[in-house]
Amino acid sequence: MDLQTTKGSDGFVAKLSGKMMFSDNVAFRLLLQDVRACGAPCCVFDVSELTSIDSAGLGMLVIAAEAAKSQGWEMVVRKPEGQVKQLLALARFDKLMTIRD
Repeated sequence: MDLQTTKGSDGFVAKLSGKMMFSDNVAFRLLLQDVRACGAPCCVFDVSELTSIDSAGLGMLVIAAEAAKSQGWEMVVRKPEGQVKQLLALARFDKLMTIRD
């Protein structure tokens, strides 16, 4: 997974691209630390360029949703496409987090 971040007063945007899998676990946890440290009210995970996600990647999104809830920031998953969109729908992630097309 490739990761680019931008931070502003209104939120934090993490643009994820490529494949999100177990080997991205450490980088994703560091990303969550950055979100917490910046104190932004919202974190948008832009997954429009994410080509695939495995079960560990889905688990990382669940961890992010739990962190958002416990730390008081909003989590948004933006523009899922293809396999990523299908898996998020199949797993009913719209019940856990905000997903915007």
